[in-house]
Amino acid sequence: MTRTKGAKDIRQRDRLATKQAAVEIEEQWRAGCPGSFEVFYSGIVIRGANGPEVFGTIIAEHQKVCFEDITPALHAVRDGVPIPVAPRFWWERTKKASKDADVALCLLWLVAFPVRPFLAQVGAGDKEQAAIVKSRIEDLLYYNPWLTEFVEIVKFEVRNKKNPLAKIVIESADVQGAHGAIPDLLVLNELTHVQKWEFVENMMANADGVPNGVVLVATNAGYLGTKPEVWRNNAIDSDLWQVRVFAHPAPWHSKAFLDDARRRELPARYRRLWRGIWATGKGDAFKPANIRRLFSYDIGPIDGPEPGWIYIGGLDLGVSHDHSGLVIIGIHIETGTIKLARFWAWEPEEETGEVDLIAVKDTCGTAMDMFGLVGLYYDPSQAKLMAQMLMTSVPMYEMSFTPKNCTAMAEATIQAVNNGILQLFDDETGRLRRDFGKFNIVEKPHGGAKLEATSDEYGHADVGTALIITLPIAVAMLDGGMIMVPDEITNADDDDTDLTAEEIEEMPAELRDIMDAEDEDNEDNRHGRAKDIWDF
Repeated sequence: MTRTKGAKDIRQRDRLATKQAAVEIEEQWRAGCPGSFEVFYSGIVIRGANGPEVFGTIIAEHQKVCFEDITPALHAVRDGVPIPVAPRFWWERTKKASKDADVALCLLWLVAFPVRPFLAQVGAGDKEQAAIVKSRIEDLLYYNPWLTEFVEIVKFEVRNKKNPLAKIVIESADVQGAHGAIPDLLVLNELTHVQKWEFVENMMANADGVPNGVVLVATNAGYLGTKPEVWRNNAIDSDLWQVRVFAHPAPWHSKAFLDDARRRELPARYRRLWRGIWATGKGDAFKPANIRRLFSYDIGPIDGPEPGWIYIGGLDLGVSHDHSGLVIIGIHIETGTIKLARFWAWEPEEETGEVDLIAVKDTCGTAMDMFGLVGLYYDPSQAKLMAQMLMTSVPMYEMSFTPKNCTAMAEATIQAVNNGILQLFDDETGRLRRDFGKFNIVEKPHGGAKLEATSDEYGHADVGTALIITLPIAVAMLDGGMIMVPDEITNADDDDTDLTAEEIEEMPAELRDIMDAEDEDNEDNRHGRAKDIWDF
C-alpha cells in the first residue's frame, strides 16, 4: 500500500510540475509576443485539421517564408519607422492554403500590441470576402481567449481596447462608404475576385500616399488578360514588391480530397484554384498556347476591303444591362485564311443602363459602306428589330442559337483555332482575348456541343460571340461551299414571324415607333440576296 501511495504521489507531483512548467512557458511566450511577431505566430493556437494546434508545430514551408518576408515590415508599421525591406507583398496561393488565416495573424498581432495609433485597412470585392478575414480573426480570439483582453471586434472594425486609434477597418467594394482613408497597412484580399476595379485602385492610391506604408495583396491565381494579371506582372518586375507564389495544393490536402475536387470542378477552374495556373479566362474551351497564337499576327484594324478578300459581319446585341459587339471578318479562299478586319464594342450607358441601339445601327451601316459586306449575321433573340431596320441597306441573316447552329459554331470555332487559319488582333484593353478566355465547351444532351461564355464586369463575351457567329459561314466557304447560308444555319426562311407583344414591350421606347416603318419588300430583298450571293 505504501509503495502504491508513493508511486501515486510521484505521478501527481510530476503532473503538477509539468502543468506548472507549461504555465510558465505560456507566460514567457505571452510576455514575448508584444515585441516579436515571430514569437507570436510560433506559439499561437489555431484551428488545425485535428482540432486546436500550436501553429509553430505545424507551420508549412510556404507560410514560413511569407512570414519571414513580412516580419520586418510589420515591426516597422507598429513602430512608425521606415520600412527596412521592400514594402509591397504579393501572396498568391492555391485554394485552402491558409492565405486568409495568415493575413489574420499579421493583423491581429498589430492591433493587439500597438505602440502608437495606426490604421490597417482590408479591402475585399464584396461583403462575403470581407467577412472571411474577420472570421479568421474571430477564430484566433476563440482559441486564444487571453487576447480578448487587448482586442475587440465591433461590426467590421477590429480595435485595440486600450488604444482605440489603433484599429483595422474591413471594407468591401459593394458597400457604400468612404474608402479614402490613409492606411499604414493596406491588405487587398482576393484581388482576382474584385468586380469594381476602381475600388482597389483608389485604395492603392491612398496607400501610395503613406511614405512608410505597407501593402499586402493576397489572392488566388486569376485570369489572363485582366487587370489583376497586369498588377501581378508589375509586382514581379518591380523592386518594391516581394512576390511569393505557391502553385501547389497545400500539404494538408489528401489525394482523395483533390481527386474529389477535380471531379467536381471544370478543368480550368480546378487548375486555377488548386494548381495555381492562371486561366485564359473563365472558360476552358481553348488552350492558352492556341489563344496566344491567334493574336500573334502583325495585323490590325483596317478601314476598307483588301484585294482578294470577302467580308462578312457578326452582331451580338445586348440591350439592357449587357454589352454589344460587332465584328467584321475577311475570308481569303485561295490562302484558306480568316482574318479579323475590325470590331466595335458598346457598353450600357450610365444614365439609362442600356446600350445605345441607334449607335449600333449606325455603325452597322458604316461597316457595310466600308467593306461592302455580303452578309451580316445576328442572333435574332435581341436583334430582330435592328435587322428589320437595316434590311434596306445591309444584307441581314439570322443565326439563331438552335442546337444544330450552336454545334456548328462550336465546331467551326475549334477548327479555325486549332488549324491556325484564324488571325486576330486586339485592342488596348485586351477585350477579344479576354472574351475567348470565357468560353466553355458544354456537351448537350442531344449530342451536340455549345460554346458558352460566362458574364463578368466586361460583359458576356459579346465581341467574341459576334465573331463565332460568323465562323460557320467562313469555314463553310473555305471548304468549298457554294451557298452562303445553309438551311440550318439561317432560319430566315423558317422564321419570318413578327415580333410578339412581349418582345416589343422589352424594346427601348425610342425604337418601338419604328415598328410601323417595316416594309414588306425588305423580306423579299433579304431572301433574294441569300439565293445568289455565293455563286462564286
